[in-house]
Amino acid sequence: MVEARVFRWAGGSVVEEEWCDPHTGAVRVADSWLVVDGCAVNLTLHLERFTTSLATVDATLDARAFAADTIAMIPAEGRWFPRLEAIDYGDGAMLRFHLREAPDALTDVTLATAPRDPRTQPSVKGPDLAALGALRRKLNVGEAVILDDGYIAEGAWSSIVWWVDDTLHIVDSGIPHLPSVTEHTIRDHAAFIGAPVVSARVRPEDLDGAEVWTLSALHGIRVVTEWRDGPAVHVEPGRADYWRQQYLNRRQALNPDEVRSHS
Repeated sequence: MVEARVFRWAGGSVVEEEWCDPHTGAVRVADSWLVVDGCAVNLTLHLERFTTSLATVDATLDARAFAADTIAMIPAEGRWFPRLEAIDYGDGAMLRFHLREAPDALTDVTLATAPRDPRTQPSVKGPDLAALGALRRKLNVGEAVILDDGYIAEGAWSSIVWWVDDTLHIVDSGIPHLPSVTEHTIRDHAAFIGAPVVSARVRPEDLDGAEVWTLSALHGIRVVTEWRDGPAVHVEPGRADYWRQQYLNRRQALNPDEVRSHS
């Protein structure tokens, strides 16, 4: 695997980082998405989430121009998992871009319920990624389930949805969690075919016998095959295969000019 290359936005140009700058600080905003042979699912929503959060950090940064220039750098072949981020820099923030090869997508996952909630800004992707990743590694599972007042909020690096019979359930919007682009895409297809979608507040034990999925840009849909010390989950044969294909059907070619035109 090729090592990740890191670039920064400097004076309206993308410049490759050649050394570690001691003046750079914590990640304030970040977003990543999967690119396969020059195509991605709902890139527009990823950029909207990134720019909306960035505006609260530093409204002077031209995130759209930066995104357009960096997207043009992604190779047209292969699997890539690029990342945009804004990090503390002096009295402001600096934009950076990581060009990374993507690991293989996984189709199933083991969960464990996290003993604590390390999130400080649940509605913003970026500030809590390191702490959430450390928590997941400590539990030694594919994904850690974060609870808010005992109710399922989300996975450390994914959203959580579940099926009861033929009804898709999502986490109630009143529970603090990150707006998920992948979940939005699944819900959009559900609306297209008329599949019922219900918002709910549940505890892990309430999902005994349900089919549970984790959703993320990197893996798409992962079916939960085990919830360690948690509910006994169910897997409906063929259901995830159908929804996974519909999700992949949403891939579109990257278009830097279109990204720039929305700035």
